Amino acid sequence: MIEYAPYELRQKSSLNRLDLSAVREGALIRKDSGYGVIHPWVELGDASLQECLDGLREGRQNRLVKRALDSVQWFQEAQPVQVSLQSHATLPKLSGSAVVEAVKAGFTAVKVKRGKDWMRLRKKTRNMMEAFPELRWRFDFNGALESHRELSLFLGSIPADRIDFIEDPFAERTLAQEWKGVPLGYDRIIPEYLDLDNAYLIAKPALQSREEIAELSGQMPHRVIFTSYMDHPLGQLFAHAEAHRFYSEAGVENPPLCGFITHGLYEETPYHALLGNPKPTMQVPTFEQLSSLLEREPWKPLIS
Repeated sequence: MIEYAPYELRQKSSLNRLDLSAVREGALIRKDSGYGVIHPWVELGDASLQECLDGLREGRQNRLVKRALDSVQWFQEAQPVQVSLQSHATLPKLSGSAVVEAVKAGFTAVKVKRGKDWMRLRKKTRNMMEAFPELRWRFDFNGALESHRELSLFLGSIPADRIDFIEDPFAERTLAQEWKGVPLGYDRIIPEYLDLDNAYLIAKPALQSREEIAELSGQMPHRVIFTSYMDHPLGQLFAHAEAHRFYSEAGVENPPLCGFITHGLYEETPYHALLGNPKPTMQVPTFEQLSSLLEREPWKPLIS
């Protein structure tokens, strides 16, 4: 039997340039003793939650559903992660208070979401970077830039040597690995021939298996940066576990700074206490602690 339990996560602020909703809807799934998460971002091309659940019921598995079922298997195997990987802080909106909070929590890098308003916010971005010289910066444009000229204008207005990478600057594929010496990060918009000598692959276990990520990264597993899908805390923990297994299997001794810590973007739920306040290292609860909360969800039968 497969069961599901719908959930809602209330955002503290908009999480990307295309997101106009204050509430994110998803569903937990349960099969035997395992659990998974389906958390679609329809505005970024995912199927709707109802389409995912219908597909699971009817045996049509898109990649979100497949990975949720992989999470079920991970939970059933219950292999604890001994070492917590390091993360950047994710900031949907750039503000002094948000950066101060990240620095106080111990983060050494922040990832800032940028949109069509990047031009208007160039001065603010530069001032923030100059005010916090100890921080490294990562920018995610979600394809908001329309030309290489716009990217040059952005990089020319800020301290570019403090940037780790620019993620998905253009809506169309680009062959560039870096721009003005700054590496690009490939997330949803991956070039046909991926070269990671001077670029990064942004991997999301909610969408990609370790095998797919290994094939994309080739001989450069140390250039893979794992992130959560800004989803349910269970999804964060699955992403962290998958990243740990990937780096271990690939022999990466010093993994790069990743981005798992996103539960602080939402109003608190009972699961937040298990992960603790956002900080660079993930607080990983036991499977028993997780199960005690998951068992209380209002489960409904999906497949008998």
